[in-house]
Amino acid sequence: METLLKEFISEERVIPPLFKYKTIPFEQYKKIYKESLKPEFWAREASYLIWERPWTKLVEGDPPAVRWFVGGELSPYKNIVGKHAGTWIWDKVALIWRGEDGLIKTFTYSDLDQLAARYSGALRALGVGKGDWVMFYAPPTPEVIALMLAAVRIGAPFEPVFTGFGHGDLAMRIEDRRPELLVAVDAFPRKGKAIKVKETVDKALKLTKHVPKVLVVQRMGIDVELIGGRDFVLDDVSPVEAEEVVVESSHPLFGLHVGYDDGLGFVAHGAGGYLAQTYATTRWIGLRPRDTYFCTVLPGWITGITYVLFGPFMVGSAVVIYEGGPDYPSWDVWWSVLEDYAVNVFLTTAGALRLLSRQDPKLLESHNLDMLKLILTTAEPMEVKYWKWAYHYVGTGTTPSIDSLPEKLSGRIPVIHMFIQTELGTFVTGSLPNYAFVPVAPGSVGPPMPGFDIDVVDDSGNPVRGRPGQLVVKRPWPAMPVEYSAWYAEKWRGGVYYVGDMAVMADDMNIFPLGRSDTVMKINGYRISPAIIEKAVASLPGVEDAVAVGLRDPQKFESPLVVVKGKANPEDVRHKVREYVGPIAEPSAVVVMDHIPQEPKRQLRLALKLALRGADGLHPWAKEIASKFRSNI
Repeated sequence: METLLKEFISEERVIPPLFKYKTIPFEQYKKIYKESLKPEFWAREASYLIWERPWTKLVEGDPPAVRWFVGGELSPYKNIVGKHAGTWIWDKVALIWRGEDGLIKTFTYSDLDQLAARYSGALRALGVGKGDWVMFYAPPTPEVIALMLAAVRIGAPFEPVFTGFGHGDLAMRIEDRRPELLVAVDAFPRKGKAIKVKETVDKALKLTKHVPKVLVVQRMGIDVELIGGRDFVLDDVSPVEAEEVVVESSHPLFGLHVGYDDGLGFVAHGAGGYLAQTYATTRWIGLRPRDTYFCTVLPGWITGITYVLFGPFMVGSAVVIYEGGPDYPSWDVWWSVLEDYAVNVFLTTAGALRLLSRQDPKLLESHNLDMLKLILTTAEPMEVKYWKWAYHYVGTGTTPSIDSLPEKLSGRIPVIHMFIQTELGTFVTGSLPNYAFVPVAPGSVGPPMPGFDIDVVDDSGNPVRGRPGQLVVKRPWPAMPVEYSAWYAEKWRGGVYYVGDMAVMADDMNIFPLGRSDTVMKINGYRISPAIIEKAVASLPGVEDAVAVGLRDPQKFESPLVVVKGKANPEDVRHKVREYVGPIAEPSAVVVMDHIPQEPKRQLRLALKLALRGADGLHPWAKEIASKFRSNI
């Protein structure tokens, strides 16, 4: 823990030169924040949405069963895209999509609306109606983005699934959510190779009792097997009439499966509360209609849904999507995207900054990034040194501004790290360029955003400052899940939501996350359930039992360690996890043992996690594993 504190906590506070005259003191922030915790605050924010019928009650119910804007009705699609019709935004660029292979597609808001309306008819032709779930296992091509908006338009809630997850993980989600339709692409390029998505879908559906219809979007034009009556190609579907739907405030808009200690749990967000919170936070973090915005997190994760698919379109910004990763065709491809499209707001992850900081600095120096006004980061705790790298090397630019000196790499624009979680729906912490901008604490996710009652508490629930505690939310927020698993409900204790992360809160309310307090793994920002890894490993011949736990990793923040009872080749274990769960979950270490105690897995994982951190007086088995790990791995 001491090592984590040294890496992630800083007493320094930075005022970026370009925000020198916009920064407010802590005392002023405290006053704004205190006022924002009154109920009428979210009523004011929700009034910025277009309501077909006003709500009769702001909030009702006890956590976790809380509903916001009760009795209100709205068209989610109108609030995301349709509201721009008849304004200057309608004919400006909404989406710039750049494929890994150099293919570029551009759409205005009017273009995007026409495509979403046509695809609404295609979904209706396939039997999808209001309340029917649609699952997406596809990268965000323009067609896929339009299909997601089409689902919103007809009141069909959807769930996007990251294409990096394997067929076993996908099968579990299909069986649990039971969608009417599954949308996939034939394949997509990754580092010059074709990732055959439809083949993975076919493998997954061999494991499920529930078999949805499958809609194939052609990305690479490769031949795929089509099963009659089940599989359809998008271009071959004849649209029928499909009207834009009005829903009540708590109607599910979308959902995601998230990793808990003992498996995958589903959460869905209601239209009214989620869109009110999304529109507010998108404006606050700095997005405006004339901005060009590039987010590297894709819509298989909550950041990509909220801050690619919904928030920027609600504001009217131009959204840039790059299909590939940061390293192909070269390590400066993201810098090229920023420069080529004059991006001024850039959102990425702490893990991506770790990778980029280790590349040849000449790749960065060869690009002019003076147009950037904001660098936003998220996903997992960020070491102070990587915040400083982004601030000084990426954010300084080449043109002197106020007292920013390029030759001294003195910093120019804010690097704002923020906390988000699927269950929370949006960012809930951070210094806010368009609302209440306070000095930035390197490594911190900032103070709580207005409207979110966030604290760090000890084991007795008492607030603590300057030392580790549990990150909590003390009162309901508008984007609270309207559907959820028992594991989410367990996180509520006495009306307080325990987020599942350890953190330190400074006296000026800056929050420094330290990682999960439970046994869920945080790998490159992805929440991975240890139970799913254990299930995959246990399916191998000769394996009697398995326990998975997260190890501190200098690049990924954490990576899996798997302890196996029985006869198993470590390479077979890695391959099985990679294939069944996905490459992101591939173990960095495998330890084969003769014995795993017959105790609850959650207890064993937590004991092992603590032992690996060097804690004394713990479970003898966990100490034995930790000793073997240190000496042999």
